[in-house]
Amino acid sequence: MDGCVTEIQSASGTKIAIDIGENLANKDKKVLPELKVEGLNDGKASFDAVFITHYHGDHIGLYNKVLQGIPIYIGEISKNIYQILQKKLLMAKIVSEKDIEIINKFKTFEIPNKIKINDILITPIEVDHSAFDAHMFLIECDGKKLLHTGDFRTHGQRGKAVIPSIEKYVGNVDCLISEGTTLSRKKEDIITEFDIQKKAEEYFKNNMYNFVLCSSTNIDRIAAIHKAALSAHRLFVCDKYQKDILMYIDKISRSNLYKFKNRVLSYDDNILDLMKEKGFVMLVRPNSISKKVMNKFDKNFNFIYSQWKGYLDKDFKEYEYLQKFVPENYVYLHTSGHADFYSLKKLCEVVKPKIIIPIHTEKPEAFKEMELKDSKIELLEDKQEIII
Repeated sequence: MDGCVTEIQSASGTKIAIDIGENLANKDKKVLPELKVEGLNDGKASFDAVFITHYHGDHIGLYNKVLQGIPIYIGEISKNIYQILQKKLLMAKIVSEKDIEIINKFKTFEIPNKIKINDILITPIEVDHSAFDAHMFLIECDGKKLLHTGDFRTHGQRGKAVIPSIEKYVGNVDCLISEGTTLSRKKEDIITEFDIQKKAEEYFKNNMYNFVLCSSTNIDRIAAIHKAALSAHRLFVCDKYQKDILMYIDKISRSNLYKFKNRVLSYDDNILDLMKEKGFVMLVRPNSISKKVMNKFDKNFNFIYSQWKGYLDKDFKEYEYLQKFVPENYVYLHTSGHADFYSLKKLCEVVKPKIIIPIHTEKPEAFKEMELKDSKIELLEDKQEIII
């Protein structure tokens, strides 16, 4: 997957970037070359700010390459979650103390407060995504309005609020820069996180011992799995790092959906007998520590794989370590973190853009299938510019 960077410049020369993502390995297992943007992470600094939509690597991964003096803005909750993640990577010596210092200096914003960067006005709008605290950005300048969607969906726990928020804070725009991740895999079933919860509950009721592999920062997925575990009267277990994230979410959220306190056990060999007696749901990651715990149950367990199925494709880099971890008889239980065709079309109908620029998709031409009469679809190549 290509890393995301969108450059927006006013007539007077103010420049901001939306996201600064790293290129992830493609289907041929080849790591794509690092993105180089003159004035942003290459050469002499000429950008006035960077705004991060959310904390996934293809949107934030090159944060430590941003040239000195360019401020980076991100949602406060996103910043705190990312700090927890990066501190874990620091312990594993994957990132450095300098990287942590950069993250600590991130500027934060609160919705729907506007941020003014010279003559550009930016309004963050919270959306539903597989990353907690993800945002769209409304950009206003020179009498024009532009909406950058980042990654979003309408079938998650908070998905019903997305379109109403756009109607309230955005209205019609001159230009829509929209993700279209799912357009290249339209045959995938799009189910809700509530559907995930109910299906997981059935599995947990029918199996005493359950391991679940999902992203440690996919909070809505973990919340669904957590509620399913409690409904099935199973212990909910994870490692200390995961518990730190969940305790933070519990602290800052008012929703009962994210109440984890006193309902999460941090794994230790001392609770093994209790797990065997009561039954459990344990979140795991593809590493030797989780494998060691799984081996204690001698394949007598239910394993749920709750990530994109493409990672299990032998043509992807992730396959090499996942095949050693995910058992052959796994259960697949997942839904996309991205908007489907009809949600994207609904968005376009609401904001009525004069121009649509697809990004973050392998099939940008699919926007033309929406038959949007008053919108022109611009299929831009990397580094190509357009004036609106």
